[in-house]
Amino acid sequence: MRIFRFFSITLFILFFIFLGIVGSAILWLRKDLPDTKCLEDFSPPVVSRVFDKDGNLVGEFFIQKRLPVDLREIPEEMIYATIAIEDRKFYRHWGVDVVGIVRAALQNIKARKTVQGASTITQQLARNLFLTQERTVVRKMKEILLAIQIERRHSKDEILTMYFNQIYYGNGAYGVEAAALTFFGKHAKELTLPEVTLLAALPKSPIYFDPTKNPEKALIRRNVVLNAMTATGAIKESEAERAKNAPLGLNSHIDTFKEAPYFVEEIRRRVFERYGENMLYRNGLNIYTTLDTDLQKKANKAMEKWLKQTERMYRFKVVRDTTERDTSGGMTKYIQGAVVVIEPETGAVRALIGGRDFEDSEFNRATQAKRQPGSAFKTFVYTACIENGFTPSDEVLDIPIVMISGGVEYSPTNYDHKFTGPIPLRRALALSRNLAAVRLIRYIGEQTVVEYAKRMGIKSTLKAVPSLALGSCEVTPLELTAAYTVFPNLGVRIEPYFIEKIVQRGGDLIYQHEVQKEEVISPATAYVMIDLLSSVIDQGTAVGVRLEGFTKPAAGKTGTTDDYSDAWFIGFTPDLVCGVWVGFDTRKKIARGASGATFAVPMWTRFMKDATKGKPIKKFPVPKGVVSRTVCTLSHKLANEYCPDVRREIYIAGTEPNEICDIHTKDGVLSDKFLYNPLYFEKIDRESVNKKGF
Repeated sequence: MRIFRFFSITLFILFFIFLGIVGSAILWLRKDLPDTKCLEDFSPPVVSRVFDKDGNLVGEFFIQKRLPVDLREIPEEMIYATIAIEDRKFYRHWGVDVVGIVRAALQNIKARKTVQGASTITQQLARNLFLTQERTVVRKMKEILLAIQIERRHSKDEILTMYFNQIYYGNGAYGVEAAALTFFGKHAKELTLPEVTLLAALPKSPIYFDPTKNPEKALIRRNVVLNAMTATGAIKESEAERAKNAPLGLNSHIDTFKEAPYFVEEIRRRVFERYGENMLYRNGLNIYTTLDTDLQKKANKAMEKWLKQTERMYRFKVVRDTTERDTSGGMTKYIQGAVVVIEPETGAVRALIGGRDFEDSEFNRATQAKRQPGSAFKTFVYTACIENGFTPSDEVLDIPIVMISGGVEYSPTNYDHKFTGPIPLRRALALSRNLAAVRLIRYIGEQTVVEYAKRMGIKSTLKAVPSLALGSCEVTPLELTAAYTVFPNLGVRIEPYFIEKIVQRGGDLIYQHEVQKEEVISPATAYVMIDLLSSVIDQGTAVGVRLEGFTKPAAGKTGTTDDYSDAWFIGFTPDLVCGVWVGFDTRKKIARGASGATFAVPMWTRFMKDATKGKPIKKFPVPKGVVSRTVCTLSHKLANEYCPDVRREIYIAGTEPNEICDIHTKDGVLSDKFLYNPLYFEKIDRESVNKKGF
């Protein structure tokens, strides 16, 4: 009896000592435990999503890719599958499955390694929210204490909602909605039984059971989940068998993100600059953009197909397909390109390509690369001249010229190193005669051209020097393309934009695009320039557009730098303005004689043929203040009945010729009155031009 009493007292004392140790341990652990009250305002980082103009998802920004959903938006089969495989006693325990812990401990001791876990859904939630993934006794004790606190404060449905929005499913997807979109390209509420069981199979080991990399292992694990559902009575065996025979059925939407990586990156940069990192990566913004995915695909196809063709034609030593990927994100050694497509009426950027491979080089050549535009800049010279009284039929000298610019002798030459003598402005622009452009800028004034270029949208630094007429400045493809939208807009400049609106999580509109427009040249000047630039395509340096079969109304200008390192074509129809640039990142020569006509025009043409296919022919509207006359091609005066060669020419009202040709007679001989008198250039001759060069 005394032994029994002694044993009882000893056991009682040991029990209280054990309680004291456990209590002390709990008190010690609780000091470092996070407060689960924060779950009352459960708001995990949420992915920001980017949509094209039609509402299609084209990109995402996130720290953790997560799209929160309510429990009622999750299929019951998903809930049953998760409970069956992860925590069958979920609705019966208080956060911890004591029996399960003991059973797992015995199994692990027997195997001398961790072969079985016993974490409930609540414990998993606690671990994912507050703790690390390390396997220690202290971490496990904290996990248990947190799970108990969570169960005390929240209902089972609230715990499930947090769990399904927090748990990691692999491939960057946090939460069931993100996982459904990542693996199946559909919302969680649309998932089928085979699909929910696959997702329920992943949290145990998202990498090991990754269906995109280990489909066999994922399939086995999915079938284990189906067996567990059958064992718990969640589904019938016949349902399980049908589901087991179903393929994995992966259908990710991620591939759509590859269509416009440079466009999406530009969106990221702009939103980051405006709203900051926290708003962009954690607040679940819905960003609605101007992107036309169909046009983007067509631009991608046109550029890559053409550049591959040039690599074969010119036998470049370094080509994209055989170059080892450079993950530095910087410059590449193979031929590059950039494309910008803008809807002129609105300023919406409909497509943008900043390079051939975003994964190889994130450098955006459409928005970041400043390159010399070459003759594509002549457009601003001619615009200034037309706005200030010149006409398409006025003549300018295309002969050698020498001048002093900044104390240095400057003697430009033509692309072909030939000279045509007197040449009408229309033909000088169509054939891109350098000497004519230099004479024009000297007459109208270099600073005047700078002001027109700035007014039309060029934001880069411009030096008021004669060589500016030949594109000696540096601009980005985006700003040059945007400047050309002034023409189809009949003189109105509209600031290009990428984002239509931004909606914050909860539905609050935080940004809405407002059109910024300003008339910068007269409608009549814009139309005359359209007509002049149409000649570039119809009979000038960009005649390749017509030769390749593009017959709809269009206008544009080629650009080539002196060292053949940059090839441009900025062209437009009434509905689209498309700018194309081709060159090497290293600024080396593309090829001998490489020009905008040979390297950029074919790409532009292929894109525009595809982009406008099946659409009705649309002409450029003729504004008030524009008149046309039939003129003699030799005298450029109003044609008489004896002029053998005439053409229709357009003018700004008030600048059209009013004299009748007096050099053609009824005998078909030239009158002795015909003597070339260069119009407008007496001032240049006196003040600016070396006498030998005029």
